[in-house]
Amino acid sequence: MTHTVVLADPIHEHGIAILEQIAEVRQADQTGGPPLVEQIRDAHALVTRLTKVTADVIDAAPSLRVVSRHGVGVDSVDVAYATARGIPVLYTPAANAESVAEHTLGMMLAVSKMILLGDRAQRNGDFQSRTRLIGLELYGKTLGLVGAGRIGGRVARMCRAALDMHVIAYDPFLAADEARLLGVELVADLSELLQEADYISLHAPLTPATRGLIGPREFNLMKPTAILINCARGGIVDEDALATALLEGQITGAAIDAWEQEPPPADHPLFALENVIVSPHMAAHTDEAMTRMATTLAHDITRVLHGERPLFCVNPEVLGR
Repeated sequence: MTHTVVLADPIHEHGIAILEQIAEVRQADQTGGPPLVEQIRDAHALVTRLTKVTADVIDAAPSLRVVSRHGVGVDSVDVAYATARGIPVLYTPAANAESVAEHTLGMMLAVSKMILLGDRAQRNGDFQSRTRLIGLELYGKTLGLVGAGRIGGRVARMCRAALDMHVIAYDPFLAADEARLLGVELVADLSELLQEADYISLHAPLTPATRGLIGPREFNLMKPTAILINCARGGIVDEDALATALLEGQITGAAIDAWEQEPPPADHPLFALENVIVSPHMAAHTDEAMTRMATTLAHDITRVLHGERPLFCVNPEVLGR
């Protein structure tokens, strides 16, 4: 084998099988072994899921030809430095859309119907909790999407078709004709969406422009009956401001899958609140999505190592170098 692929984090066996046809594939040991920078010195390709790929990591592998992110967001990779080094950064933008959209809808339903509170009460023998756990219907409500790309667009279709929800979206990158195809009404700015929506679902990447996008000012604009869902990136939401908004009744509830610090601290203020449903950044973790992400990145790494153009590259300007 002339190429070496290092997996900073585990991926599905189907992806590994594809990579093993063209390279030696090695799983990095991050459970007490030598530092990652010492394990990738001979790597031509580096795959990451959760591990941060910094400039130091990139510099540790002088033969590195490609970095691939197992997922949609690439905020864990120093893309600017990789670009300066002429290294393409790949990702898998289409692979997990269905799984994340379904998780989003599941969290919307769970928090609205108080399903986890009811489950906990019934397990504790409190059948009479049924008289005080009064949920909400989603039917006919207004869903506000902050970002309506692959995942947000799929959420829009689900909620319109299954629940007859009115869907509005704030997305500066969504063309008017695409919005019409989705059955989505575009709004001019985020403030308008926050004031109108009963459910606010975030589907934007974490960038300098979106970091802290939802904070104290934004919670003040929301309806007191509003419910916030974040299955995107944790840094988009000011989590302390969210806890305050929930405690003070500025909004009714929230469902959070992505966290500013991962894993979040055990004493996170949201964990003590009953009007919040939380999950450990697992929206994309279905067998189907994990298979698609692993095989998508494996095929694209193969293309790069064979001198071909990858399908999903966040810095395509390096490909012609």
